[in-house]
Amino acid sequence: MKEEIVKLVAVNKIYKTGDTSITALDKTDIGFNSGELTLIMGPSGSGKTTLLSILGFVIYPTSGSVFYKGSAVTQLKENALADLRLKEIGFVFQHFNLIEPLTALENVMQPLILQGLSSSQASEKAKRALDEVGLADRYKNLPKKLSGGQKQRVSIARALVTEPAMILCDEPTASLDAKSAETIMNELKALANSGKAVIIVTHDLRLRKFADRVIFVEEGIVSNTIKNEEDYK
Repeated sequence: MKEEIVKLVAVNKIYKTGDTSITALDKTDIGFNSGELTLIMGPSGSGKTTLLSILGFVIYPTSGSVFYKGSAVTQLKENALADLRLKEIGFVFQHFNLIEPLTALENVMQPLILQGLSSSQASEKAKRALDEVGLADRYKNLPKKLSGGQKQRVSIARALVTEPAMILCDEPTASLDAKSAETIMNELKALANSGKAVIIVTHDLRLRKFADRVIFVEEGIVSNTIKNEEDYK
């Protein structure tokens, strides 16, 4: 049975520069469920990354309320939000954000070390996570020895090693060739099928075939319909 993981109620985000106000996200009511892969699509500068950042408790909304598993989190202090991100959310980025001097295994271990696990415990869990994404033979490889697709699979292993309920991805296939992108999307789809809420920001319409749900953000307005398909190409 699907569970609503995160919900926004009347949330908006306004940035102020001097006397100028810029609405990055208009007032929005939306929820995201476990067991679903959702695409957030929109042209560059549309507000989709702002929406993802609010969903990941990286930035505070200007107004409105954010609920995670039914509990309001909008008023939590930054330390409490950081703890929530560490324990409950996995992040996957376009440029992988791997630590270059560390091996694949050591990169995946980092969230567990931050949680306070011993090195041996973190190593065992990280190995299982790398096994799940087909990188059992790459434990000792530094990022510079990995292909783009392999780097992204390491970042997925790092995202799932803490067993988060929600995985947020910012353009996870943009730096990859078509074959690697297909592999990554199949893995993210499998995570959704296993019960995770997987939310992906992208401008690539070709990824729609993997989605259980697609929402569009244009000029800060969230909707279920696309205005101009040419903006996404």
